[in-house]
Amino acid sequence: MDNKAVEKRFKIMTGIVFLIFAVLLIQLGNLQLVNADLYKRLSEGNRIRILPISAPRGNLIDRYGRVIATNRPGFTVSYLDMGNTDSENEYVFETLSNILEIPRHTPVEEEEYTVPAQRNIRLKQRPIADMNGDGKLDLNDVIIKTEEGNIIKPVKINFERSIVYLDIEPGKKIYISYHYDTIKNKIQEQGYRRFVPVRLKTDVSFETVAQIEERRLPGVIIQVEPIRHYVYGETASHVVGYIGEINKNELEQYSDSGKNYSAGDYIGKEGLERVLELYLKGQDGGRQVEVTATGEFIRVLGEENAVPGNSVFLTLDLEIQKTAETALKEMMNKLQNDPYKPFPNAKKGAVVVMKVKTGEILALVSEPAFNSNLFAAGISQKEWEELSTDPLLPLFNRAVQGTYPPGSVFKMVTAAAALEKKVVTPTEIIDTNGGIYWTIAPKKCWAWQQGGHGRINIIEGLAKSCNIFFYEMGRRVGIDALEEYARKFGLGEKTGIELPREQTGTVAGRSYKEKIFTREEYKRWYPAETLDAAIGQGFHSYTPLQIARYVSAIANGGDLVKPYLVKKIVNPQGEVIEEKKPEILGHISISRETMDIIKKGMKAVVEPGGTAWGPLKGFPIPSAGKTGTAQWDIRYDNHGWFAGFAPYDDPEIAVVVFIEQAGSGGATGAPVARAIYEKYFKVDTKEVKDYLIKP
Repeated sequence: MDNKAVEKRFKIMTGIVFLIFAVLLIQLGNLQLVNADLYKRLSEGNRIRILPISAPRGNLIDRYGRVIATNRPGFTVSYLDMGNTDSENEYVFETLSNILEIPRHTPVEEEEYTVPAQRNIRLKQRPIADMNGDGKLDLNDVIIKTEEGNIIKPVKINFERSIVYLDIEPGKKIYISYHYDTIKNKIQEQGYRRFVPVRLKTDVSFETVAQIEERRLPGVIIQVEPIRHYVYGETASHVVGYIGEINKNELEQYSDSGKNYSAGDYIGKEGLERVLELYLKGQDGGRQVEVTATGEFIRVLGEENAVPGNSVFLTLDLEIQKTAETALKEMMNKLQNDPYKPFPNAKKGAVVVMKVKTGEILALVSEPAFNSNLFAAGISQKEWEELSTDPLLPLFNRAVQGTYPPGSVFKMVTAAAALEKKVVTPTEIIDTNGGIYWTIAPKKCWAWQQGGHGRINIIEGLAKSCNIFFYEMGRRVGIDALEEYARKFGLGEKTGIELPREQTGTVAGRSYKEKIFTREEYKRWYPAETLDAAIGQGFHSYTPLQIARYVSAIANGGDLVKPYLVKKIVNPQGEVIEEKKPEILGHISISRETMDIIKKGMKAVVEPGGTAWGPLKGFPIPSAGKTGTAQWDIRYDNHGWFAGFAPYDDPEIAVVVFIEQAGSGGATGAPVARAIYEKYFKVDTKEVKDYLIKP
C-alpha cells in the first residue's frame, strides 16, 4: 500500500472522530443549556421505586375447617428513601414520632461487650442519639461501666459510624449504656435495599392516616396490608402462639430462606406461628412505580402479585378446646371462692385431650392465657410489661413447658413394675389398717385419720389411691425398677410435639441424683426416697402432655404414640403438600394381663368407692381414670391431677387435667374431664352437684 493511500485513509478516520465529538458537544449543550430545567426535573423529581405487596400469612384451621388464625386489612405507615436532605428527614421523623407514638430515642442499658485488640467497639444499635438531652452529641452520651462498677469515659466517638474508642486493656468486659435513634435504626436495618419502604407502624387508625396525609411528608407511604387476626382471641393461644417484628438476628437466620424478609416484617415468635414460619409466610409481590419527590404516585411501571402462605389444618377440635378452657377456668374460680374451703392460689392449670390410638391433640390448654391479637400489629411497651411481669406467667405454656410432681397418677407405673417383676399377684391382699406405713420409715396415707383402707388388693389400691399399698410395692421392686418402668411409659423424655421449648421432666432414680449432685453423700440413694417415688412424689416431675401420652399407652394396650398438632398443610392452589400420619414410637414391653389389671384399677376409680366416683357418677359412657394429689412445698396447697380415658372398652380419648394448688385432683380435675367427655361424646346430662362445697 503506497503512502498516498495511507494518508487518505488517515484523513477519513480523523474526520469521523471529529464528527463524533461534534455530536457529543451539541448534545451536551442541549442537556446543560437548552433543556437544563426539564432534565433536572426528570432526574430529581420523578423516581422509580419498588413498593412491596405483602403476602397474607397462611390460615391456621381446626380439624373441621373452622378458622382459628387468618388476616384482615389494615393501614401500614412506611418510609421510602426519596433522597431527602438531613433537615427534611429530621422534620419527617420528628413528626412521625409524635403522630405514631414511636419513641424518638430508645434506651440501651448496660449492653455487654468484650474489648477487642484494636480497643474500639461498634455499638450494636445505631445511630447514637442524644442521651442526656443537652441538644448535642458528645462523649457524655455514652456511659461505660467496668466489671468492677467503675464508670470511664471513651477516648473519642465516631458518631457517624457509632464506634467508641477506648483506653482499656483488651479482653476486659465492659457494659455500655446509650440511646439510639429509633426510626433511623429501623431504616438502617434495611441495609442495601434503600429503594424499598421500611415499615414504621402497622395497623394504624383512619385518624392517624388522615393526620399524616394532610402533612404531605416526603418519603412517607401508606399502604393497606394484611394484618394477622386471631378469630377467638385467647382460645388456643399457647398452641398458635403469636407474631412479632423481625429482628437483626432473625433477618440473618432467614436470609437464605428464599422468602425475601425485610426490616419491619412480622414473623412467628411463639407456638405454631414460630414453628411453621416458612410454611405460613407467603411470597411477597412488588409494584414498580414512578413517584414524585414527596412519594406521590404517578404511574405503575410493572407488578408482580403476592402469593399467600400455605394453610395449616390442625388436629385441634375448636369446640373441645373451648369447652376445656371454659371448664378449667370455671373450676379454678370455684376453688378460689369456695365458702367453706377456698384455695385462693388455684389460678394456674393445664388440660390435654388426646386421641389415644393416633396421638392427635384435640385440645391443649394452659391457663392463664393471653390474647394473641395483642402482638398482631406490634404490642405496646405497657402491654408487654404487664404480660411479661405478671406473676401468673400467662405466656408460659404449662402443658408442655411446666413440669410437676405427678402424685398418685404415677401409681400405674408402680403397679406395672410390681406385677411385671412378680413381687405381687393380682389377688394378694395387703393390710393397710391404721393408715401408717412403718417399714423403712413411718409414712402416712392420706386416709390415715380414717384408719386406712383396710385389707385391699392392687385393683382396690388403685381405686382408693392407697399410699400404704404402693409404699409396699415400691419397697418390693426398688427404685431401679420404678425408673425402668417410668421410662418405658415415655416419662422423663420429650414427646416430640411441634411446639417450642418442650421440657423433658425428671424421672426419680439413682441416675438423676448422680447427675444433679456433686457431693458423694448427696448422690447416694436412700430407701425412704423409694417410698416417695412409688407414689409419684420426691424427684419425679413431668409435663401434663407426658402424662397424657402415658395414660394413652395404658388405654391403647401399650403403644407409645407421638402427640402431634399439624394434620396437613395445603398450598394456595388447594394441593396438600404435607400430611402427617400417626406415628407409633414403640410398644411397651408389658404383658396384656398387667395392662388389663391396671385398666380395671383405673375403672374402679370412677366407680362407687373410687376417688373420682362422685364427679363422674351417672355418666353413661364407661370410663377409667386416676386422681392425684401432689405435694410440692409444705408452705403451699397441693396440686391436683386427674388423668383418664373413655370409653373403657374401646378407648378413643385421654384427658389430663392439672390445677396448681387445687388441694386435690378428684373433686377438681374430674369435673373438668366430665365436661370434656360430655362435649366429645355429645352427651347431655344433668348438672353435677358441686362437690367442692360441703356443709
